[in-house]
Amino acid sequence: MNILESVKMAIISVRANKLRTLLTMLGIIIGISSVITLVALGKGSQNSMTKEFKDGGANKAIIYMNEEEVTSEEMNMDHSDLKAIKRIYGSKLEAISFSQGLSGSLTLGRKTYHINLSGVASDYNKIEKMTIKKGRFLVPNDISSQRYSAVIESKMAEKFFKDTNPLGKRITFDVDGQTLSYVVVGVFEKPKSFMSMGGGKQTFSLYAPYTNLEQITGETTYGAIEMNVKSGQNVKETVKSVVNLVERRHDIVGKKKYMISTSEGMMKMVNNITGKMTAFVSAIAAISLLVGGIGIMNIMMVSVTERTREIGIRKAIGANKKVVLIQFLVESVIVSGMGGLIGITLGSGLAYTIGKFIKITPSITLSVIFMAFAFSSAIGIFFGLYPANKAANLNIIDALRYE
Repeated sequence: MNILESVKMAIISVRANKLRTLLTMLGIIIGISSVITLVALGKGSQNSMTKEFKDGGANKAIIYMNEEEVTSEEMNMDHSDLKAIKRIYGSKLEAISFSQGLSGSLTLGRKTYHINLSGVASDYNKIEKMTIKKGRFLVPNDISSQRYSAVIESKMAEKFFKDTNPLGKRITFDVDGQTLSYVVVGVFEKPKSFMSMGGGKQTFSLYAPYTNLEQITGETTYGAIEMNVKSGQNVKETVKSVVNLVERRHDIVGKKKYMISTSEGMMKMVNNITGKMTAFVSAIAAISLLVGGIGIMNIMMVSVTERTREIGIRKAIGANKKVVLIQFLVESVIVSGMGGLIGITLGSGLAYTIGKFIKITPSITLSVIFMAFAFSSAIGIFFGLYPANKAANLNIIDALRYE
């Protein structure tokens, strides 16, 4: 008997016991579909976050104080540090800016909204990569004059100004007991973020000159500085050179008082975390594959018992151990393989359904599909080997006498 005949006989046996076969495949279906769903969504989330980092500035970097090492406010960076960085490394940097943040609140009717007020430089929009929908971003004159100029996000403009053009209008809110009033000079579109999904309090962003916030807070030194390195420049080397310059200016070379964070580093870290989480959860889901494999072994053992007399007759008319072994092994692989195909189909559909709700495009590659099918078939071989071997080693006389 060749393989093709074994396959035909296995299919006849499977069709003769449809319900039993379906229940046997259930563990494989659940396991494969779970793994496909989790891997597809995990890879899709990685792709979404990678795109966000690239869209938000692949060459973005932040130099900030190492709080565990810093013991003096003298380590904070000031205007002279910013000027020195621009003078020496300006040709390698697309933009550089201090960034200072304050939290405020604005009451409209009975509802209170939270405001994130950020003090930045005039070229900060080249670091954060925002789209100006109306008006303009901050200009050097806003910075030097410490103007109460503000660029607000589009949702904030819609909420507080409705259909009215917000440019030139004032927006007033409270910050730490102070009432601040800014003239709107621009409206920007806040990029959609996979990482900012979910509910919570509604918060609006607003950008103003960092010199204006210095006037409000009295603080003229900063614990962090943001920059965007020009394309074609080595981001790590450029940022290390800037850190070295600041360390020399503060006489702390080699003391690791400043830390570096780059978009590339953040992207690798996030992808590493999501990759490990996907692998961990997939491993848990794969336990059902083990259960499914045990189910296949169990039902194949039952099948061998039920067909003992048939096996005896086949051996009596010339079938050898190899033929019987292959027949039952093929049947086991067909059951697990069919379960794998159904699991792949269900898993793919489930991944895209969930993806629509959480706004993630699942990533299902041919390699993942092939590995899932190969793994399910391997389970059939592994767990079907013992029952098939038992059938092949049955004694002809004992098998013929079996009732």
